[in-house]
Amino acid sequence: MSRSSRIHSGPLYAQIAEKLREEISGLDSGTRIASEPQLAKEWGVSRFTVARAVEQLVDEGLITRRQGSGTFVAEAPLRRAPGYLLSFTEAVEAAGHKSTHRLLAFEPVGWYEGLPYPQGARLVLLDRLRLVDGHAAARHRSVLSAELVSATGLTREIAARSSFSLYRFFDEHGLSVHSASEQLVAQSASADDRRLLGLKKGAVVVAVVRHSFATEGTPLDAVSATYDARRYSYEARLVRAQGNSSKWEKDHEDRNLDRARHIGPRLGPWGRYG
Repeated sequence: MSRSSRIHSGPLYAQIAEKLREEISGLDSGTRIASEPQLAKEWGVSRFTVARAVEQLVDEGLITRRQGSGTFVAEAPLRRAPGYLLSFTEAVEAAGHKSTHRLLAFEPVGWYEGLPYPQGARLVLLDRLRLVDGHAAARHRSVLSAELVSATGLTREIAARSSFSLYRFFDEHGLSVHSASEQLVAQSASADDRRLLGLKKGAVVVAVVRHSFATEGTPLDAVSATYDARRYSYEARLVRAQGNSSKWEKDHEDRNLDRARHIGPRLGPWGRYG
């Protein structure tokens, strides 16, 4: 079956771009992909059409051109746009850097409005300063169910380990994070966050509230995070719906969005601090 026979609807270049996204999603960084003339021949389309599709993936950071060498699957720092459910540790490691943290608190905390837990639930605060290559980049305040903490055996000693990752800890105990809701807002940094993140007075941070859930809907984590705004950005894909309305393609269960690796939060750059 030829590649062209698998094209169904929509602009031709967009269809080819989508198929190329699928193909490169399973390839290692640095893998060379077919040349544009070769792709045009395989698809049975013009080279101009293929060039538009390839250019779209270049713009998305999924592939990169090297003059005189060809086109390659982008290296992790360029194509790393963490999916919605990557942990901070996984996102930073995907960008080729080292993630550690410093434990600020591991203690009981009272319920407050907005949490995904029932009022009166026993809760534990896991407060951490997140570091990238040894430099402060974010603060994460996670509120966890005390029952869940006890059931998984999470202790202050375990949480204090510099390599500790909450999502990985959940995975190790059969509690994979299945879905999450996330809200972002820019705000002035508090005095405490300025001190921890090394920010100047008047600095702006990105505040992120994320609630994560297991497959059956059980809350796993309610995190209130503060990011150094210089090293955090967010990208979303917008599509035009019928009836002159627009919508966010933001649901991680949408198969098309799952393949759009450029969507979501981006962390970095990490080259300079201060």
